[in-house]
Amino acid sequence: MKLVIIGAGGFAREMYDLAKICKGNDPNFEVRGFLSDGPSNIEEMGYPPVLGKVGEYNVQEDDVFFCAIGNLKDRLKTVNIILDKGGNFINLIHPTAVISPSVRLGIGIGIKAFCVLASDVSVEDFTFLQSSVIMGHDVKIGKFCQINSFSFFAGYCNVGDGVAINAGAKLIQNSVVEDNATVGMGGVILRKVKKGTTVFGNPAKKVG
Repeated sequence: MKLVIIGAGGFAREMYDLAKICKGNDPNFEVRGFLSDGPSNIEEMGYPPVLGKVGEYNVQEDDVFFCAIGNLKDRLKTVNIILDKGGNFINLIHPTAVISPSVRLGIGIGIKAFCVLASDVSVEDFTFLQSSVIMGHDVKIGKFCQINSFSFFAGYCNVGDGVAINAGAKLIQNSVVEDNATVGMGGVILRKVKKGTTVFGNPAKKVG
């Protein structure tokens, strides 16, 4: 099994490190390299090579993929290119993450160190959890979300697709963040964030 990481920036380097830590789950796991549509000096920094551009890459029989692109619209675009080519995505989960046996995970998910996912949490495809994210029971997180460090989700929170939750945000029980919304750093959500809006503060208020 050879992992191809989509992206070749700082986030991709983080995912390379995460992949190396996760390697113990499969002794035959190797990183083949990166895909990038832009210039990158990642190989000069001692990492595996850039294999080419996303749209031009020919999927190999033993390839698996992980998308390490932070911009959520670009993540969606590049993932769909590889899926259309028949590529398969895997999850990368740090061994220190505490995940209840009843948690449901999609594909292409990244979970970094010290995250805690309680009973019956659901995380859908291509969502990424930075380190130290805490989710209480029955939290639901949609597809193509970015959940940053030290975010806290009380029980029964519901987060839609394409949502960015920035570091240190807090969502109280039963709160809702609709599709394509953004919660600013340290924001406290008391009830609902409407689709496509940006909120910030405590309590969080619309700023965009």
